[in-house]
Amino acid sequence: MTVVNKATDNTQSIKTITEKIRAGDLGAIEIIEDTRQVISDIDGGVKAWQSLDWDKVNRQVDLLISRPNWRSLPLAAVPIAVKDLYDTADFVTTYGSEIYKEHMPAADAGLVSIMRALGAIIIGKAVTTEFAFWQAGPTVNPYDHSRTPGGSSSGSAAAVATGMVPLALGSQTAASTIRPASYCGIVGFKPSLGLLPLDGVKALAPSLDTAGLFTRSITDMIMVFNAIIAKGAIGQGPLNSVSKPLSELVLSKLAGTWEKQVKPACLETVDLCHTLATAKGCKTAKTIEFKNFDRLTDDQIALMAAEASNSFDFEWQTAHGKLSDHIKRLISDGQQLTAESRTRFEETQKTIEQFEKNLFGQSDILICPSTLDTAPELADGTGSPLMSRAFTLLGLPSLSLPYGLADNGLPLGVQVVARRGNDLSLLLFAEKYLDKGL
Repeated sequence: MTVVNKATDNTQSIKTITEKIRAGDLGAIEIIEDTRQVISDIDGGVKAWQSLDWDKVNRQVDLLISRPNWRSLPLAAVPIAVKDLYDTADFVTTYGSEIYKEHMPAADAGLVSIMRALGAIIIGKAVTTEFAFWQAGPTVNPYDHSRTPGGSSSGSAAAVATGMVPLALGSQTAASTIRPASYCGIVGFKPSLGLLPLDGVKALAPSLDTAGLFTRSITDMIMVFNAIIAKGAIGQGPLNSVSKPLSELVLSKLAGTWEKQVKPACLETVDLCHTLATAKGCKTAKTIEFKNFDRLTDDQIALMAAEASNSFDFEWQTAHGKLSDHIKRLISDGQQLTAESRTRFEETQKTIEQFEKNLFGQSDILICPSTLDTAPELADGTGSPLMSRAFTLLGLPSLSLPYGLADNGLPLGVQVVARRGNDLSLLLFAEKYLDKGL
């Protein structure tokens, strides 16, 4: 099996780092030295980083260790990659566009500030596709450099998969966390819509945009999410307590029209995951037919185009020639959207809760493929977002878990989804019943 994770013994996991830091067995400087060496050894081939500045990293370390009781911070000295869609006061933020190649924000994005407060060290900005849409950057898939790492959070996923960092920030408007996590063989989590703050993040479609997180294990993901929540960093989205024992949560497989397109290996992976959960004592129910899948997918596409045409009006008016054909087409689609399409997605937005109720029925957790196939060739783009569009529109928390390698040596992922606000239950359920890894 191809081993792409080159993290050192000290930086293999967030749990390892924080435990050693807290015990006094390791210093922040040592963590950064290990991180720098791994990046130096690997990134020339993977190209995960938009910008790196070790002087700025060292200043962060100095500031961290000057804080009282810094070793007790939840993410003390944890190296993190930040998707280049998030504003950072000390790193140029390009949003993946030539238009902003020298843009230096005045302040950090809200979630970046939270990460610093928790003790994390921002190593640099990870490559994003242009404005988190379709035009790919230089990043390649760690398992096969002729393949895409997925988008739009390309650099974030690749940096975590290769062991350059154990944690990265991403985002999702269609499938930009779930898809790259699956293609790169790591854990990707898209929380409930509105749960994590997005101030200081370049908007694509505000009704859909959601923060995303990448780690190499579900245990690390739970640690990070709990740390953020404990900090009180909750946006306007709901967050429910774990009111139902994990043993009482009901898991169902999803079926839908996507099965005509998805590759057999992806479906077999879902079956394997479901079988493992059953063997571990998980309660299951019959397969659910996602009857509104096509409607919700179409509505997500229309809503994203409509809102993108507003989000990028400034760039359209002032720097049209520096926009890619992909973004121009998206904006144009939004400008030309029919009244019928607008009416339909507006009606969907008004009845989101009913769509969610109809989808889940008596089940609590749903499982389906993360993607239609393993990572495609670079020339074919960043991969289809089909498997996540509907869930993103509904604002549901979703999680991609690595589940082995296909015959072509590329990672396979399974996607698990919960009702909106049940983020904690989803993460803990996955850790107990679904965790397998590569």
